[in-house]
Amino acid sequence: MAVCWRCPICEGVSCEDDANAAGRALACDNCERALLPVETLCAVCESPNPWSRRDSVHYICRECGNSQTFYSHLAAS
Repeated sequence: MAVCWRCPICEGVSCEDDANAAGRALACDNCERALLPVETLCAVCESPNPWSRRDSVHYICRECGNSQTFYSHLAAS
């Protein structure tokens, strides 16, 4: 499962299989614009930069409470 977010430019929803917690740019799947995680919107309530990391695999929207689970594609060693 991935963390999904809404693009503020085209309003399309994109999902990332990498959480990009280090602040690297995300790419919108629809308009292909590069965005920083702080520029993204919640896919449910469209609040700007709503994500708070609850623990190592869970993100929660501070506005609507939408919770998402991130599982890395990298195998644990």
